[in-house]
Amino acid sequence: MTEQKINHFKDDYLVQATAKQGLLRCLAVRTTDLVKQVRNIHDLAPVSSVALGRLMSGALLMAADLKNEQDRLTLIIKSDGDISNVTTIATPDGKVRGYVIDPHAMSRYKSIGKLDLAQAVGQGNLTVIKDLGLKEPYIGSVELVSGEIAEDLASYYFYSEQVPTVIFLGVRLNQQGIAAAGGMMIQALPGVDDETLNWLEQRCVGFPDLSELIAEGISPHQLLDMLLGADAELEYLAETPVEYHCECNRDRMTRNLLLLGNTELTELSGDPDGITLNCHFCATDYHYSQAEVKQLAETALTIKNGWI
Repeated sequence: MTEQKINHFKDDYLVQATAKQGLLRCLAVRTTDLVKQVRNIHDLAPVSSVALGRLMSGALLMAADLKNEQDRLTLIIKSDGDISNVTTIATPDGKVRGYVIDPHAMSRYKSIGKLDLAQAVGQGNLTVIKDLGLKEPYIGSVELVSGEIAEDLASYYFYSEQVPTVIFLGVRLNQQGIAAAGGMMIQALPGVDDETLNWLEQRCVGFPDLSELIAEGISPHQLLDMLLGADAELEYLAETPVEYHCECNRDRMTRNLLLLGNTELTELSGDPDGITLNCHFCATDYHYSQAEVKQLAETALTIKNGWI
C-alpha cells in the first residue's frame, strides 16, 4: 500500500478501482466528517441524518463517473413519508451538498438501535439529473423500491441505464451524533459474463454492516479488499478527498434576485427591514437592505429594457 493511501486513512475520501480484469468498476467512500458537518448545519434528527447522509454518499459514488469539472449530479427523493423530500448535488471532484425538507422527522426504530428509514421515507420516486454542460440535462426517474436508498439507487441503474449495480450505504449514530458514514458501489462493465456476476452476488451475501466497519476504522480501500477478496485482481486507479461544499455566495444570490424581475422586486422593496435570503444547503443568510432591493429593482428594469 502506498504512502499516499495511508495519508488519507484518517480523512473522508473516495477510491476508484477495477476488478476481475476490468469487468467490474469498484468505488468506496468514507463520508463521516462531512455527514457530521451537514447534521450540525441543518440540526438534523437521527432519521433525517441517516437519509441525507446515505443520499450524499451515494451521490459522491455516482458523480465519480462524470467527466468534466463543471458536470453536476443531482439526486432528489420525493415521497409520502415523514421525510418527504431529500436533495443532494455532487461533483466529480468530490464535493457534495444537500438538504432535507423535514430536518426533524420522527425517528422510529425497527429494533433497538436500528432506525426504520424505509418507513420514514415511504413510497415515492427517485430522480437523477446529470448536468453535463449540454443544452438539456439528462433526467431519469424510478419508483422507490425500499426507501433504504442504496437499493433505490441500484434500481435506478438497472432500470434506467441497464447496468447491474450493487450499492452499500450506511450512517451509524451514537450519543454524540454521527459515528461513521460511507458507501460502496460495484458495477458491471461491458463484456461482463454471468460467472462474474454470480461470483459478485455470492461475495455480497452476508457482508457485514458497512457503517459498523467504518466505525471500526476500516478504510475505503480495505472495504473493497474485504468485499471482493484476494482473487478479485483489484487495481486501484484513483483516490479523491471528499467534502461538504456549498457554492452559494452573495453574487449568486443577487443574480437569483434579479431573475424575479422589476415588478416583484419593487413589491419586496416596500419592506423597510429589507429582505433576507437563506441558502438551503448551508443555512447562510444573505441580507439586503431596503435601499439595496430598490437598486436591484431598478437594475432588473434596466435589464428588461435591454439597456445593459
